[in-house]
Amino acid sequence: MLTAASIAALAVLAACDAGGNASSVSSGVSADKEILDANGHPLLLPNTDPGVAVFESELLRLVNDYRLVLNLSPLIPSTRISDAARAHARHMIEHRFISHVSPEGLLPGERLALLHVDWTAVGENIASAYSTPQAVFDAWMASPTHRARIEDERFTHAGVGYALDAHPSAEFADVHYWAMAFLKR
Repeated sequence: MLTAASIAALAVLAACDAGGNASSVSSGVSADKEILDANGHPLLLPNTDPGVAVFESELLRLVNDYRLVLNLSPLIPSTRISDAARAHARHMIEHRFISHVSPEGLLPGERLALLHVDWTAVGENIASAYSTPQAVFDAWMASPTHRARIEDERFTHAGVGYALDAHPSAEFADVHYWAMAFLKR
């Protein structure tokens, strides 16, 4: 059963698309210059929607609360990593795929390297169809591979990206797309 808060959150998200422009917002890269992959797809997607911010921060909170139970350090949130994760979630919608590897052949670490994000270890969790942060967190916890990334003590920083597909197709009926990048700096 949906609570009033859940219905309100879904209503806010129904109007959003985690869109906006793909200009860079930090790490010394000019905000006027888009960073694109070889096929011209944005590798950063800054958030302009408060509803998306609530979903993304809630998923990171769930992950960090769980890590604290295990006596692991919480992951430090990074706007730039979130913008990269959100861009990957949007890319999955626009090109109708669900994979850690983009159609251009880029792995998560390669996408972050193109953004000049320094890391010594990197991981990524992705999902589609889960309409709430709790639902995607529960799904990741039920998957040994996804859970292992959440529990990996090497990771120090993270970014969560969420995107809503406003025009799902018959083949790709999921409307909720998630990406979470984990890294050690």
